[in-house]
Amino acid sequence: MVKRIDPHVHCRDGKEHYKANIRRVSELAKKQGVTHICDMPNTNPPILREKDVIARIELAGERKPVVGYSFYVKLTADEGQIKEAARLARDYPQVCGLKLYPPENENRKIYQVLADEGYSGVLAIHAEKFSLLKPELFVPKRPWTHNLAHPPEAEIESIKEQIRFSTEANFRGNLYICHITLPESAKLIWQAKKHLNIYSEITPHHLLMNNEESVMDGGNGLLLKVNPPLRSREASADLLKATINGLVDCLGTDYAPHTFVEKLYPPYLSGIASYGLYGMVLNFLREQGMPEKDIEKLTYWNIKKIFGDKLKDA
Repeated sequence: MVKRIDPHVHCRDGKEHYKANIRRVSELAKKQGVTHICDMPNTNPPILREKDVIARIELAGERKPVVGYSFYVKLTADEGQIKEAARLARDYPQVCGLKLYPPENENRKIYQVLADEGYSGVLAIHAEKFSLLKPELFVPKRPWTHNLAHPPEAEIESIKEQIRFSTEANFRGNLYICHITLPESAKLIWQAKKHLNIYSEITPHHLLMNNEESVMDGGNGLLLKVNPPLRSREASADLLKATINGLVDCLGTDYAPHTFVEKLYPPYLSGIASYGLYGMVLNFLREQGMPEKDIEKLTYWNIKKIFGDKLKDA
């Protein structure tokens, strides 16, 4: 049996999200041949401290996922929380890494604190530069405008910044750049491998879909609203070429099971809830001539290498 690891899902637990809890997401993953999931949970409050980690472990025990289950701890700009998060990643096998979102990803201090703490695990980054986002350009009746609100330069400049911050801090962990959408991003990360432990992730939706108005029209477009957004047909095609040519390390679904109400009405949440895209993109890559051994690297072996002992049972 071929093993697959999904290093990027969002499980949502609660009465209003009973269909998207840990158990349900694990069942969807298993149907696609995934044997282990790494959860970046959409929780309120977020997973920040030891009490949150213990609560998540207990909840996972209650849910009884049908595949292997790990999760990330979110980072803030608070130095004490950063230090505690680094310790939690060392002390708890279930914590597969740390996650950094905008706008905290513009804070170089976080890298220095992690480096000073000797953190050598995975630091997953949502690489969009918050100060370059233009939310005022998003018009819900024209969902494709979300691409204007989250322009390509926000991703590119953020990746450059993460590379610079980690280099200046002498960060020795594994820098994991989530859901890249541009071929330029893949090239930047590949070039930085000369001096950093840095890796890239693509998603099925950024390879299979684009942001053309015909695709993003009306309610359908709101269902496809995601951060970072779907890009142009040309960018998607070039990202596919970069993937087939081996410039991308991992495939993660970024499965985000928001409800229709959350997607179609304010606040128009971002995220795509279709685990079936995983199998579709694997078949698509095969059709494009990608060898099976390279697909296995993208979906298992590279991920095992990046996460190391954290996924020793995967």
